[in-house]
Amino acid sequence: MKFGILGDAKISRDRLIPALHQAGCSLVHLGTRNPQTIADGFYDESVKVGQYEDVLADTDVEAVYIPLPNHLHAQWSINALNAGKHVLCEKPMALFLSEIDAVEAAAMANNRYFYEAFMVRSHPQWSWLKQLDIGTAMHISATFSYPPRAEGNVRNYAFMGGGPVLDIAGYTLLAGMMIFESEPQLIFCDMQMELHLDVEKTMNALLDFGAGRRLSMQVSSAMALSQTVHLTSDKGWARLDSPFNPDQIATASWALGKLGEGTKNVFEPCNQYVLMLNDFITSCQNQTKPDFTISKQICAILQEILTTRA
Repeated sequence: MKFGILGDAKISRDRLIPALHQAGCSLVHLGTRNPQTIADGFYDESVKVGQYEDVLADTDVEAVYIPLPNHLHAQWSINALNAGKHVLCEKPMALFLSEIDAVEAAAMANNRYFYEAFMVRSHPQWSWLKQLDIGTAMHISATFSYPPRAEGNVRNYAFMGGGPVLDIAGYTLLAGMMIFESEPQLIFCDMQMELHLDVEKTMNALLDFGAGRRLSMQVSSAMALSQTVHLTSDKGWARLDSPFNPDQIATASWALGKLGEGTKNVFEPCNQYVLMLNDFITSCQNQTKPDFTISKQICAILQEILTTRA
């Protein structure tokens, strides 16, 4: 499949473009507002460089990847879908439910596939965790944090969809949704704001998934780089060591009815971005109808959390 990309983003250079090549795809057109900032020698000479609109007008482009700042995701997804392109959009795909409705309408009207790029859904460690025979999952603790971003970073501005809630809380929320397979309800949340910015620096929340099942999650942009998912069941426990950004080889631990280190599990080497792309391409080729249910549920919870932001 031939891809166009809107924006010369770090995640695109570091993750998506190498995965495109591994998945047998090609990048044919890059759209950027600042061509002079493109790193010398990074893009192959065969890659056309133009404005965002040029990418969407290119008949060679079959699908578009959108890693733009969060507040631009929905509008450029709609523009790409209306141009007849399939869309792989970075999370969060939208800041408001009304935007998701508009993206969904454009996808259906143009018979094009749309996918919100939560690449973790493709990693086999999650299916392993769900199928692990340790009884009924009752509680999940999910954490994700990283150090403060430099001045001027888009994550530091609320109007651009910045802050760790919109940046990474979707991952911790999705952890509960994938394991419990039900819609969450927010019980409690607490937020600490950055002193000199209009975004939060840390957020803690407790969510209910019914039948006594709870998710406790914490995200922060003011702590060391760290992430973990710990599941407790009625008979045992399990832990994913790098649930959201694993290396080629991911690890986990689990135990039945005992404390300690537990039994370690090492997964076969894989690249979750390549696996996501393979799933995306298959869905495009099979003319699969996009499903926005999970995206809407995540967006609704995150917006409810953000109403507490000062």
